[in-house]
Amino acid sequence: MNDYHRIPYVNIDRTKLSYELVKRGAYYSNVAVWTLMFSLPLFMLLDVLFMKDDWVFLLLVRLIFFSISYFFYIFGTKRRWNYELILNLVVGVNIVLVSVISGIIPIYRALPYFLLSSVMVLLLNTILFWRPLFAQLHAAISFTIIIFLYSVNNQSGGYTSLISNGGGVYFLVSVFSILIAYNRYQIVSRETEKNLIIEESNRRMLEQNEKINDQHHVIEAANRRLKELNDYRQNTINIMIHDLKNFVGANQISLDLINRKSSNLTNDQKDILNYISMGNEKLHYLSHKLAESAEDETGKITYFMEQFDIIPEVEKAAIALVDAASIKQVSIQVHLSPSEILVNIDKIFLRHILFKLLSNVIRFIQKGSSISIHANDLDGACIIEVINKTKNPIGMEKLDDYFNRLTNPDQSDEAINQSGLGFAIAKQLTEDMGGSLTYESNVTIGNYFKLKFKLA
Repeated sequence: MNDYHRIPYVNIDRTKLSYELVKRGAYYSNVAVWTLMFSLPLFMLLDVLFMKDDWVFLLLVRLIFFSISYFFYIFGTKRRWNYELILNLVVGVNIVLVSVISGIIPIYRALPYFLLSSVMVLLLNTILFWRPLFAQLHAAISFTIIIFLYSVNNQSGGYTSLISNGGGVYFLVSVFSILIAYNRYQIVSRETEKNLIIEESNRRMLEQNEKINDQHHVIEAANRRLKELNDYRQNTINIMIHDLKNFVGANQISLDLINRKSSNLTNDQKDILNYISMGNEKLHYLSHKLAESAEDETGKITYFMEQFDIIPEVEKAAIALVDAASIKQVSIQVHLSPSEILVNIDKIFLRHILFKLLSNVIRFIQKGSSISIHANDLDGACIIEVINKTKNPIGMEKLDDYFNRLTNPDQSDEAINQSGLGFAIAKQLTEDMGGSLTYESNVTIGNYFKLKFKLA
């Protein structure tokens, strides 16, 4: 049978997987530890109802074990122990407590204690994310303590009374909870792997989206260049056709003159032949110029400055990246000036800058955060701000590395084939067109990027 739930083979980063599993386990362990600690009043109420003569003594015992659990939790957290060690100590102390009390109380009063202990064990293994070995270990310790204390207190009787007064329910629920712990461990591990696969796929999709935009930009620039070359060559061809027509007409006149005379060539005829020769030289010259124009291509970036309103371009860039942002659960908020902001820069390269900047911001910011884009004119300049307020910023060290990777502005192939260069490309193109791109990243303001161009 085909296993439709099997994860396809993907080279998952084991270090990252281990980190995610530890993070999940630590979260669930905190929930379980505090649940155990706040269950003290519930067990105290049980003592008051069923052990009226000894509830004070039992309360003191519970407080002592509660203090020990709290000590292990606080001390282990400060010392940054592994969450599994802290969890085993805290759960172990509480398992020993309920097992000891269930074993020493009179057997005819043990039923509610066994039932509540069963609920506690079942709840723990339903909440916790830990290896099934730990659930088996705690169950074995609990069974050993209960059977040993029952044997000491009831030397003459068998185990029938223990089973019939709640012990059997506790043993069965504990074994069943071990199966739950095993299934939960497998499910959470598989879910974490799937999330990592999805996250990696989303990252690759963002990179592919950026590369597709790069190719689109190259195609636009090439089309513009081809159109200019086509216009130039078309004009050249038109001139050549015009000259050729004149030349053909002159040749025709000369041929007519020759045809009307049947004697030997005269001086006039010689002059006409010379004129034809000059025309041939002119045709050769024009053909040479046409060949030169076909080969005239330099790989140098040429900016075509034009005056236009920058607001629609910012809006289009934000809309184009909505899908990419939704993949990473990032929301985009746009705050644009209601009035026109005229600039005098290259429109195609501006689109490239905006896409590069925004797509890389989306890629590197924290998942689930938001971006606000502001465009206004201030002090004779157009200011475009990209703000991402988050408690986990990218950091100035990383941004300095990203923005300074590109050393040669003509490294177009390298920029297309490598990731992490989008910030550097945006900065280089901005500066080439007389603008500036600055950035900040810290806990106070989050991630902040500012584009600045002079007004037209």
